Amino acid sequence: MKRLNGKERKMRRDIVESISLDDVELAYRIVGDGPQLVVLLHGWPQTGACWRHVMEPLSRSHTVIAPDLRGYGASGLAGSGYGKRATAADLSSLIHRLGYESAVVIGHDRGARVAHRWALDHPSEVDALVLLDILPTRVVMRSYDRDSASAMWHWFFHRQSDLAEELISGNVEAYLRYFFDRVLGSGAVDSETFEHYVAAFSDRRHLRASLEDYRAGFTTDLELDEADHERGLRLQPPLLVLWGAEGGLAQSDVVRIWQDHHADPTAVSGGAVPGGHYVPEEAPWEVVHAVESFLDVAHTQVHG
Repeated sequence: MKRLNGKERKMRRDIVESISLDDVELAYRIVGDGPQLVVLLHGWPQTGACWRHVMEPLSRSHTVIAPDLRGYGASGLAGSGYGKRATAADLSSLIHRLGYESAVVIGHDRGARVAHRWALDHPSEVDALVLLDILPTRVVMRSYDRDSASAMWHWFFHRQSDLAEELISGNVEAYLRYFFDRVLGSGAVDSETFEHYVAAFSDRRHLRASLEDYRAGFTTDLELDEADHERGLRLQPPLLVLWGAEGGLAQSDVVRIWQDHHADPTAVSGGAVPGGHYVPEEAPWEVVHAVESFLDVAHTQVHG
């Protein structure tokens, strides 16, 4: 484990630590010293910097860490691929190396899919689970129609090995600006953070790694999710689901769908928050409030 110097921190958007695991080196941000650990998992095309407005408020009563997932941002490239099981295993190793047995896990977008897999593979390590603006991978893959495929066209484009890397790397800024256009206009993503994201995906090796994350969703991730669901494996920890009121899930019965993937449907709660898909950046205060209320209820139910 090493602490990065000031210049490295500036280059890596508030990264303060890195740690070498068996298959990859993970970089992460860490704040607070509360007794319970909270792990924040970012999506695409982002890094752990997407939690910049969420970390400090949660750190007032928790220890909060926000890693860059394997292959993303300041973290290293991995030899064993970018499926969600391997990425979740990284995070399991990370918390143990930091001296924790379990954590509250909060994930957005791709990071929420990692969080889902972590809770299935290592249920004793996830005290409570918060998933932001996703439906289960198997549900998404089973529900494509003309409209949803048009909205999620980038999933299919990212699946095209070599071609996607070649075209995106030709103008990373323009490609990311397409996705962030609305939140850049609203100020939810400031110019410094956008430039950080552009730099993070301008390294072609890391760009490829992030696209391999998508490709795994069509193969190993989907196969695992289908097999686990078929044999009756369901989520165990209390689950909060939040989604953007103006995003792609606005018309979906999000809570009910996740109840179908939980061992105790009464342990699933959630609702819409202002904004669209980029929930940690568009509605950080609402996320913090919802998470704190959720954890208070979960703690009361466990301890009476």
